[in-house]
Amino acid sequence: MKRFILLLSFLGSVNTWAAKQVTSIDGTNVLNDKFIHLETKAASKGTVVVFMSAKCPCSASHESLLKDMSAEFKDFNFVAVHSNSDEQSAMTKEHFEKAALPFPVIQDSKSRLANEFGALKTPHAFVVNPSGEIVYQGGVTDSHVGPSAKKQFLKDALEDIQAGKSVRMKEGRALGCFIQREDS
Repeated sequence: MKRFILLLSFLGSVNTWAAKQVTSIDGTNVLNDKFIHLETKAASKGTVVVFMSAKCPCSASHESLLKDMSAEFKDFNFVAVHSNSDEQSAMTKEHFEKAALPFPVIQDSKSRLANEFGALKTPHAFVVNPSGEIVYQGGVTDSHVGPSAKKQFLKDALEDIQAGKSVRMKEGRALGCFIQREDS
């Protein structure tokens, strides 16, 4: 009985992201040190939040796909979040300058956003609808190497929303490097 109660407790905490309301995302832009405040209701279809790394090869391999998606899905706001505490700011800035993502990259001090979203790896993507509900969370693709992926989890979710449908697959396995949080 004790194991059953423990299991129920664990299962109840697994999908807490589904009930969470995200009304805004804010932080300092990695590239110019300016404060960014994004309202999720500002995008007509939703906001795509992708946790990324400056040194993770899995994260880097998805950058071109994310660039393409941000160009294709103009009714969505895109924002990257950098949460890794083990990556120096100069290296992070240099990486994301070279990556030339067409959307902001927010520095997530003390992994506050990663903790709030429950992001585990880079890349780990979340789609927030204009009402603030997380309607997709997980990998960008089904592969560690974005261009060789067989399934495009994030793109499929955005296509569903663009077409006015419910997201078919609300959660996809995130593959990549674990987010390195500060020791508490």
